[in-house]
Amino acid sequence: MALWTDYIDPAELTGYARASLEDYEQARGSLATWLPNELVPDIDVRFVAGSTGLIDVASFRAYDAEPEVGKMPGGKRVTIELPAVGQNIPVGEYNQLRARNANASEEMIRGTILRATDTVVKAVADAVEKVRGTVLQTGRATVTQNGYTFMDDDFGRSGTHAVTAGTLWSTAGADALGNLTAWYDTYVNDNGVEPGAILTSTRVLRALGSLTQFSTILAGGGNRPATQADVRATLSAAGLPPVYTYDRRVSVGGVATKVLTDNRLFMLPAPGESQLGKTYWGQTLTSQDPNYGLADAEAPGLVVGAYRGEKPPMIAEVVSDAIALPVLANADLSLVATVL
Repeated sequence: MALWTDYIDPAELTGYARASLEDYEQARGSLATWLPNELVPDIDVRFVAGSTGLIDVASFRAYDAEPEVGKMPGGKRVTIELPAVGQNIPVGEYNQLRARNANASEEMIRGTILRATDTVVKAVADAVEKVRGTVLQTGRATVTQNGYTFMDDDFGRSGTHAVTAGTLWSTAGADALGNLTAWYDTYVNDNGVEPGAILTSTRVLRALGSLTQFSTILAGGGNRPATQADVRATLSAAGLPPVYTYDRRVSVGGVATKVLTDNRLFMLPAPGESQLGKTYWGQTLTSQDPNYGLADAEAPGLVVGAYRGEKPPMIAEVVSDAIALPVLANADLSLVATVL
């Protein structure tokens, strides 16, 4: 197929697709809040993994004496190859004929192409979001397609940062505050910094409200479950970080699948901090096609073009192409707990 530029060129379509991707992530809620997107002009990334938030203190010195030589925080140098991801959406012969026979304006045909672009963007965004969930939940970047695992990188999260509540929070008498305080202390002791967020599902937040230690005692001696606002206020009063809920689902084989299993809770840095890791978007070979007309600075990231066959049935396609992977640079800045 050749590029179909009668109604929109690839550079414009790529710009539209990237804006659509950003809008979609903001609308749906994304783990990019903790693993933010970064564009890289390559197909692999290199970073130093495992450094903590602690830096050795400086030494006092006598006047006229030179300062002591320090060193950068330690860590392991890691190189990871980024996998490719994409999707094509056909614009069939019949639909093209219908548009032609209806004397469709140029804007109507452009609209058809842009709607197909939104679809492929959502498919790519959901694929990357699903891996973000795997990375946070397991501490590994595992990519499986059609039952075959072709990537399984371990970021080295400590065993003490993957825990299970001694008494699950489905039991009314469970000591959730004691659990959370202990996990908070583990996080601080290992990292030298406090967690800035608790991320969990609506199901877990409701379970917290049903626990005896969160319930409100009524005048007649009874009690009522705590509201979500009550739970948040109690956790804040206990010196714990703010709670963020996340319930996003993606379609896998036509089945709505939760990105994060809803029986877990995560302690993470505050939203917007990137020490935990990033989602790297590499540079595809497609972006280097001169017919796409992308400047060097625009080449990394998702690219989209419209193509059309030159012989019958002249089927057209909107094609997305990307190279992307979420990674944990400092895996112990995450702690995952099974609580239900």
